[in-house]
Amino acid sequence: NHVSLNDSYFSQAFKEYTGETFVSYLRKLRIRKAKELLGSTDLKVYEISERAGFENVKHFTKVFKEMEGVAPLEYRSQQEALRRR
Repeated sequence: NHVSLNDSYFSQAFKEYTGETFVSYLRKLRIRKAKELLGSTDLKVYEISERAGFENVKHFTKVFKEMEGVAPLEYRSQQEALRRR
């Protein structure tokens, strides 16, 4: 709406240009931000969820596990173990 494009036109144009849907792209950006925060802060998962742009921590945890294969706290533990090596 901000740039006067309707949703379906924007979605179609975005997919043609990038090869992926806008929702998928946005989800990847949010998970990337969450991974950065998990690896570099001691924030709680719900705080990371909020800062990464998720409205619901339960949904965040589900999406994170789908994309990364592990839960957010497991990811943090793995990153800490890698840093100690």
